[in-house]
Formats: sequence, C-alpha cells, structure tokens
Amino acid sequence: MLEFLKRHRTNPILQLGLILLLMLVFMTIAQLTNIETSQYNTGAWEVMAAFVLFYTLVNCVFSLQSKDIMTYFRNSVFCFIGLLVLGSGLAYLFSGVSLNEAGSMKWILMVFSIGYLVFLSIVNLMRFIVELAQRQDKRLRGEE
Repeated sequence: MLEFLKRHRTNPILQLGLILLLMLVFMTIAQLTNIETSQYNTGAWEVMAAFVLFYTLVNCVFSLQSKDIMTYFRNSVFCFIGLLVLGSGLAYLFSGVSLNEAGSMKWILMVFSIGYLVFLSIVNLMRFIVELAQRQDKRLRGEE
C-alpha cells in the first residue's frame, strides 16, 4: 500500500480521495465528541476549510514532481472544485448548517480558492524558471 502511495502521490485524484477520507474521519470524531466551536455548530465547516487548505498545500508541493504539468494542473483544479463540493456536502450533513448560514465560511472558502490558484501559479512559475535556468546552464556547458 505504501509503495502504491509513493508511486502515485502526484495524482490529484488520489490526493482528493485521501483528503476526503481524512475530512470524514475528523468530522466523525468531532461529531462523536460533541465539540461545538460556536453557537451555530459550524465545527464541520471549519474542519472542511482546514482540509481544503491542507489540500492546497499538498497539491502545490507535489506539483513540482509531476511529469506532465498541464494534465496535473487541469486535474488539480477539477479535484479542488470537487473537494469544495463534496466537502460542503459532508459539512452540511454533519452540521445541518448550510454554507449561507455558516457565517463567514463562504468568504473563507473564496479566499482559499483564489489563494489556491495564485499559489499553484507561483509554484509552477518557479518550476518554469528553474527548468529555464537548467537549460541555459546546459547550453553554456555545451551539453546540448
């Protein structure tokens, strides 16, 4: 199992599945322990937002190891949208509170979404600059 995860860690669909599984586990634990973070019972929404942020970090870091960056970028964005939709559904099922009733959670998720796209773009720009510098270095050494 660990060998499978090592080989496919740059697969955004696998990352989505693992994040959703962890989200489900943490929401279940919070529900079983009756942890309420506010009077509106938005604990499940906060867990969801935390795992969206975690997905953002993991996905952007692993994008540096991907072979086909355009496919990875496309799959990552679609999986991020799926994470928002499925995570919102889970949070609604666990809390009984809709996104509109969850206070500022709608704005937090919007900021995380914009931040994800910006962070993914920055990481890929850094990757492009490093590859460009490596090609230039090879050219200067006469290896091409």
